[in-house]
Amino acid sequence: MITDDIINPVLRDWTGVANIMSLAGMTFGSLAAIPLLNVSSFITGRNFAPRIQIGTAVVIIVAMTGTFLNTPMAHTPTSYMSNQFPVTVPVMTYWLAYLGPPASMLLLGSTYIIRELLWVRRGPFARALAGIAVYEVIGLVYCAFKVYNLYLQHEHINNYWHRNALHISATLTLSMLAAAGVSAGIYASSIFKDRFHRYRLLRRFGDRWVEARAANPEVVLDKSYTFRPTRRACWAASRTEATAYRLQIELADHSHQVKGRSAVADPAIA
Repeated sequence: MITDDIINPVLRDWTGVANIMSLAGMTFGSLAAIPLLNVSSFITGRNFAPRIQIGTAVVIIVAMTGTFLNTPMAHTPTSYMSNQFPVTVPVMTYWLAYLGPPASMLLLGSTYIIRELLWVRRGPFARALAGIAVYEVIGLVYCAFKVYNLYLQHEHINNYWHRNALHISATLTLSMLAAAGVSAGIYASSIFKDRFHRYRLLRRFGDRWVEARAANPEVVLDKSYTFRPTRRACWAASRTEATAYRLQIELADHSHQVKGRSAVADPAIA
């Protein structure tokens, strides 16, 4: 209500354009397509140059603003932009400018994810990828359905899909959230499981590792690294594989050297 009763009227007095805050919110929603694609790209080992991201953002802002100013929405204050205005060609163009970037990013992102899924095929990472792929495909269906419903409004067709558009959109939205939640849960549980195994390894052999490093400095890979076998230190060190890997290598080298010295001291052992 603050936006409708205070902010929008003030902005309209300054600029002569109504519903500026609604335009800003929808523009940010359309811009969210860029980080969404970045996530899919990062997961599959791709990165988009900052200049491409900035250029895409500029195109989205210009398209949203330009099409908006050509619609009645820019001149008639309202709280329900999606319901109050008939779907004329300018209105349809504005909605396409809004839905086009997310749909394009979802299509490209799902292509990346599905291609990666065909390579990975099994394991928790594959299941997490499948959840992301389902999320993005449903999102693409959602965008396509919104465009289809706009077409029905433009042609004044009152069929089953138009009459139940609200329920269908809500179902698709909840399905997207469910798929994203499942994917995030699989990914998080896999990460936690691996980290917990590393933590147990560090807790179990941490004391022995500290003793080996002190007794045999030759096996130490990085003398600047210090380790304490406390619960807190082990949990912090288990965040990555580096410490657990270093522990196993240095303990193996220490054990090998100890056996070697024993064999030299007592040839019967060899």
